[in-house]
This record gives sequence, structure tokens and C-alpha cells, in this order.
Amino acid sequence: MVDANAAGAADFAEAALRSVIADAPDGILLVDASGRICFANPMAARLFGYPSEALIGMSVDELLPESQRRQHVQYRAAYAANPHARPMGTGLDLRARRANGDDFPVEISLSPVAADNRVVAIVRDVTERRVAEAALQEAHDALSLGEDRERIARNLHDTVVQRMFAIGLSLQSVLVRVAGQPVAERIESAIDEIDATIRDIRAAIFSLHTRRPLTTSLRDDVLTIGREAARALGYEPRISFDGPVDTMVDDELREELVAIVREGLSNIARHANASEASVELAVADGLLTLRVVDNGVGISPTARAGDGLANLRQRAEAREGTMQIGAPASGRGTEVELKIRVDGHATTRD
Repeated sequence: MVDANAAGAADFAEAALRSVIADAPDGILLVDASGRICFANPMAARLFGYPSEALIGMSVDELLPESQRRQHVQYRAAYAANPHARPMGTGLDLRARRANGDDFPVEISLSPVAADNRVVAIVRDVTERRVAEAALQEAHDALSLGEDRERIARNLHDTVVQRMFAIGLSLQSVLVRVAGQPVAERIESAIDEIDATIRDIRAAIFSLHTRRPLTTSLRDDVLTIGREAARALGYEPRISFDGPVDTMVDDELREELVAIVREGLSNIARHANASEASVELAVADGLLTLRVVDNGVGISPTARAGDGLANLRQRAEAREGTMQIGAPASGRGTEVELKIRVDGHATTRD
């Protein structure tokens, strides 16, 4: 009776072990001293893309990229001379090759079978984890870059701009004392230069602020840009929308429109000396119209092609749109008008 119970328990244990190996989520290979595969569980067959029977008798080296096979023979010889358990996650950058020739990242643990010099290799595909790690690193790098940009912008505003203001105020007090003297004109010119420099620094601060990822809608993006532009302009621009601007604009065009609004407001802060600015965005009959308007000094006839306006024109032409620059209906300031056809429904990129 004892022998029968022991035999039953042994049979049960063997059946349980077979079930565990068959259902294991990782590939399991049994490899002999010559590097030939003696056993492969179903997951190993799926992992490498071979029928289970095709793996039996195959050299384990064939499951590696060709560039690594010769070196792997040396590794196997070194391991056979000093067999030991090697857990997963030991920091090795390992890759395997599927039957169709695709390489993929893996982690492999090794356990020697002392009785007959064979080795159990457990293989885990870590492709998804590597993709997640790469995405996490990219997000971390973007966050670090954003923090650096914010720090630089904050230092410019809190230190450089305040010092420039103090210098300008000091010169203005001196200007009062030397009124009518030849040096007064030079001091007044210096004050104007300081004011222009402060505007340029404010525009640079505006452009340095972190570019945020796409939010829930184009409206949200433009409103956010308007709030941020207030730091450079000294006031918040008026922003209006008309028509289905969110449903008719795809993600790629949305990025371009946000960049155009940002560039337009930055140009106003840098050059226009305006007390008012507005952004109008409308969609009607398949045509998107964007207007950025200010009441400043207007466009100089000698404006250089390399200025920010050229950047706006290039962005418009890249979307097969048109851009017009002129005076608004009021006759004072500048109006930049962009028109682009939108063909229906917004599409998002994968």
C-alpha cells in the first residue's frame, strides 16, 4: 500500500511538473553539453517561431543573431567549465532571433543539471518592457529639458530684466539733470535701446517656456499660448473662435497652428510696441482662417526676410495655405491672415 501511494504521488508530481512546464509564460529549453536542444516547451516554440519538433536537435546558437553566434560558442565552453545558476536581470544586453529573422531583446536564466551536464535555459521576451523603459526615459528627458527651460526663463525674468529696468530708471533720472546738454541725446538713445532689449528678453522668455504636449483641443492650446504670451506682451491678447475648429483640424495641423500663433504673438512682443493684440480662429465651408492682429507700429517696408514673419510664411506654405500681411481695418498696426483648406474630419496620428 505504501509503495502504491508513493508511486501515485510520484506520478502526480510528474504530471504537475509537466503541466507547469507546458503552461509556463517563458520559453524553456533543455540544452546538452554540445549545445543541442533536447527539449522545448510550447512557449519556446511560439517565442522563436518554430514548430516544437523543429527545435529538437537544433543548435542553440541558431537562436541567436548571426553576429553573436561565434562568440556564444566561447561563452558556452566557459559556462561548461564552471556551471552555475545565473538568474535573469543580471544587466546583460541579450538578443535572440526568430525563425523569420527578426531579432528581439531577451533575458535568459541558466540552471545546470549536474547529473548529465545539461543546462536548463529559461528565455523571456522583454520587448514590451524595453519599449516602456524607452518611453519612460524619453518622458524623463523631456521633463528635464522643460525644467531647464523654465529655470532659464525664470532667471532671465527675475534677474536680467529687473537689472535692465533698474539701469533704465537710473538713466532716466540722469536725463532730467542733463536736459538740453549734448549728452542728453545719447542717454535717451541708450534708454530706448534698454527698452528694446527688455522687450527682446521678454519675447525670449516666452519662447523658452515649455512646449506642452497636445491638450484636449486646439481651443485649449491657443488659450494657453495666449495666457503665456501675456508675460511677454504685458497684457493678455483677445482670443476668439468661430465654427468647428476642433473637429475639423487634425493633430498635425493643430501643432502647426499652435506654432504659428506662438510665433505671431512673439513677433508682436518683440517688434510691434502694441498695446492690444488679438487672435481669431474660424472654420467655415471647409476653410480655416487664422488672424493675428495688433495695434502697434506696423510692418516696416524694409523688414528682413529672415525675421519671424518669414517663419510664419514658411509654415503656411508647408500646409499649402496662403498668408497675407497688411494693416487691419482700423488702419493701425499689423494683421497676419492665414487661410488653409480643411477637408472634413479631424484625424489623429498613431
